[in-house]
Amino acid sequence: MHAELDEIEYHLLLAEFDLLWSRTPRPGDRERMDQMMRLIEAFEATRLMASSA
Repeated sequence: MHAELDEIEYHLLLAEFDLLWSRTPRPGDRERMDQMMRLIEAFEATRLMASSA
C-alpha cells in the first residue's frame, strides 16, 4: 500500500486494523499495525487540514 490513501483504501485499512487488533497476535502483526497506524494518522491529518481550510 502506498503512502497516500484514498477513501476506500482508508476504510479497508481500518477494517484490517480492527481484524488484527481483535485476534491473537501473529508474527509480524505489531510491525504491520505500526505501519497501518502511520498511514491512518496521516490520512486523518490530511482530512482534518482540508476540512479546516
